[in-house]
Amino acid sequence: MSKKSIEQALTLGVDILNEFLPVRSFLYFPILYSACVWAVRRVFDYRERILSWQIWLDSEEVGTKPDEFILQFFTVHEGLSRAYAGEIAALDRKALRAAFPALYPVCGLEDAFLRALFKPELDSGDYRKIVADFEARAAEAKDEIRRLESDPGFWKALEEFGMEVASLGIHVLGDKDVQDLIIAAVKKGGSRKAKG
Repeated sequence: MSKKSIEQALTLGVDILNEFLPVRSFLYFPILYSACVWAVRRVFDYRERILSWQIWLDSEEVGTKPDEFILQFFTVHEGLSRAYAGEIAALDRKALRAAFPALYPVCGLEDAFLRALFKPELDSGDYRKIVADFEARAAEAKDEIRRLESDPGFWKALEEFGMEVASLGIHVLGDKDVQDLIIAAVKKGGSRKAKG
């Protein structure tokens, strides 16, 4: 595996997204990062995984967690225990339960797509912004991807990108290294002129 090969594959990924999404869409990073994560796991059912979204938008699953589980979730997670120290100390279960549906999929289930979607907030430790923006940003992402639902070319291209990445042995890179390479590729804009 060479870093140059991975950079070239990621540039190809940006080119693919340039063809199907608005220029510099906020979804470039989440889609490429998720594809890389799933490629490492050798899971090539991107379309089904991206469109089903039942894990991280299933309010019933998160709504049935007992108070003890939610309190432990906030207490054990280092960043959340700092951000919600007041609520934890006061045992404010109502406030913790209100924040839980947004934070559990991102910080508990560690959904690759959501972690990428909220990367700036995770990097800065701004968990309250994740909670504030979760529904609107997730709905916007869902709407934009649903637009592509019936475009077989998009899903085929994304699968080919994933297979290319998987063949490069990207799994030996650290998560942060992969993220940095994707961000650099997105900032560079790919190798071809974007449409529209």
